[in-house]
Amino acid sequence: MGSIEKTRIIKIVILTLCGFGTLCLIILLVGVYLTSPPSSSEEIVNFEVPTGSSSQIIARQLAEQKLIRSKYAFRVAVRHRGSDRHLHAGTYVLRRDMTLWEIVDEFEKGQVTLISWTVPEGLTAAATAELWETEGLGTAEAFQEAAQLPRLLKQYGLEDKTVEGYLFPNTYKFAKGITAKQAVEMMLEEFKQQWTETFDKEARSLGFTRHEIVTLASVIEKEAQSKSERPRIAGVFHNRLKRKWRLQADPTVLYGLGNPKRLLTRADLSADSPYNTYKHKGLPPGPIANPGIDSIIAALRPEETDYLYFVAIGEGKHHFSKTLSEHNRMIRKIRRASRER
Repeated sequence: MGSIEKTRIIKIVILTLCGFGTLCLIILLVGVYLTSPPSSSEEIVNFEVPTGSSSQIIARQLAEQKLIRSKYAFRVAVRHRGSDRHLHAGTYVLRRDMTLWEIVDEFEKGQVTLISWTVPEGLTAAATAELWETEGLGTAEAFQEAAQLPRLLKQYGLEDKTVEGYLFPNTYKFAKGITAKQAVEMMLEEFKQQWTETFDKEARSLGFTRHEIVTLASVIEKEAQSKSERPRIAGVFHNRLKRKWRLQADPTVLYGLGNPKRLLTRADLSADSPYNTYKHKGLPPGPIANPGIDSIIAALRPEETDYLYFVAIGEGKHHFSKTLSEHNRMIRKIRRASRER
């Protein structure tokens, strides 16, 4: 091989390397550009990723909101990371000056803005479903359907056809986009955590099952407005149950009637319902609301008392009586005071 040809080959190699280097440099510069922030603004953007969104949908939305320069670059980036199938739903707090890689990091970490949802004690499953819809988290219908899923009932060992009594009242935090089924499971899981083995032992020592204690706790929850009165109200109910008396609890009758927003009538007290504790002895067939921990503990640890009756006297308080004559005197006194007002 002559020197001229060697020189020509060397030139070709050098030109090829230069071309390849230039191409690599161009690719690098393009990559840097496509992954760089589309703006120097520090403006905050609440970016929502709906449940079930693919990387393609997320990429398009990011590009439309001008949070990234290229939707294709985003899809390549998440595929390169292997996170294209593991992007968490929720609302993310992003800035316009974030690089594409910083945004991908946020999605991978799932650092979403959490929603706070407070469910008060004493709501029924239906009322909880309405609260779900009122606060814009989904439809009441979807929540009620989730509350009757046979799989969930079996999974949590529930005896009724719904989760009534086991949707534990609490303040929950979760990502926007959570489904009604996930919310129901979260509440059932919280009940499971709150109900300890000690509670099982205490229930058995009283001759009750867990379901019976939760049922009694739900009645206590609806009757009591003051935390301090819960153990005493529980004591009254335990005393009546031991004597095989009727509980005569107004909230159970109302539950059987669909919880109308009115006072009970004489006709209501004769209603043919298994929840009418004026007609039927013992506990109603299941919980009439979702009790809080204080009512559950009261049902398990009732106050030792001789009281057999109680009546509301206003301001969330009750008068307790040991005899029917004393109870009736108090009722007449309350009615007389009401007429005078």
